Amino acid sequence: MRRQRFLVPALLISVALTTLASQCRRKPALAPLRGKTVVITGASKGIGRAVALESAVRGAKLVIAARNQEELATVSREVTSLGAEVLAVPTDVTKRTEVQQLIQAAVTRFGRIDVMVNHAGDMFVDSVEHSEEWRVRALIEVNVMGMLSVVQTVIPVMRRQGSGHLINTASVEGRIGFPFSGIYGGTKAFVEVMTQSLRQELMHVERSGIRVSAVLPAAVRTPLFDTAANVKEGGQGAHLVRPVQEASQVAGAVVDAMERYQPVIYPLLPSRAFVLLYDLFPGLADRVLSRLRVDRHTNLMSHSQRGTGRDSRPINPLVDNGRLREG
Repeated sequence: MRRQRFLVPALLISVALTTLASQCRRKPALAPLRGKTVVITGASKGIGRAVALESAVRGAKLVIAARNQEELATVSREVTSLGAEVLAVPTDVTKRTEVQQLIQAAVTRFGRIDVMVNHAGDMFVDSVEHSEEWRVRALIEVNVMGMLSVVQTVIPVMRRQGSGHLINTASVEGRIGFPFSGIYGGTKAFVEVMTQSLRQELMHVERSGIRVSAVLPAAVRTPLFDTAANVKEGGQGAHLVRPVQEASQVAGAVVDAMERYQPVIYPLLPSRAFVLLYDLFPGLADRVLSRLRVDRHTNLMSHSQRGTGRDSRPINPLVDNGRLREG
């Protein structure tokens, strides 16, 4: 009980420190996205789709990739309705030849790649102890090897150009753990640290002209929470944990970072406080974070029902008569 009394002050201090740090950083110059080529994997739904649509309204030329051709075609039509030029390339990032074909198709169509959003990923819900080997290996193939394949394929293109911006989707779960998503969090920890090393290599050692960012979302209302295997409780679907963001909010932060560079993108500021809380008070953080359950509803911190509820409230952003809007 005594330690729990320090929770609110610790969180407030964490938020204050992270806010101060962000204000003290000198903002880089604004570089408008209009006319630039943005390639996005995992673009058929959720955050990837939202980034594509937000990039489109800011004037970018889009190359969108995902495994599901039908969903990809739908996003392609939405991008076109917003007035942007788009190329859709069905791609499975676990197959390096398909990743190579994607990058080549982008260069052939638009001549260069200015921004690569490396977003494709998956998840499942289960305890670390009982996670089946085949599920773990399948997740590593997408979240780790697929991510690395895109990195290793696009960098030579950007190096020849002498410029480019690579954005890898990690997660707050790559910094702090939550119960029953430890394998997913482990893959995102790989992405976060790999991206950090890559940023050092390309920006500070080589001074290659290539910028590197990691985006660390918290809970986001995307179809992944509808389709993820909930092995722990059976069936499909996970419980969103508060506070929850919309995909459009994350996309806004990501595209802002395309125009005004940030090495690490936190779409939700309070999530930084949880990271700092763990660094300062790990025992207390474990008690708090263990209550944030995606496997089932146990308290007010998680939604009572699995999934996104998109049947009653569509996932933002929506495209309406050639304009983006929130539902």
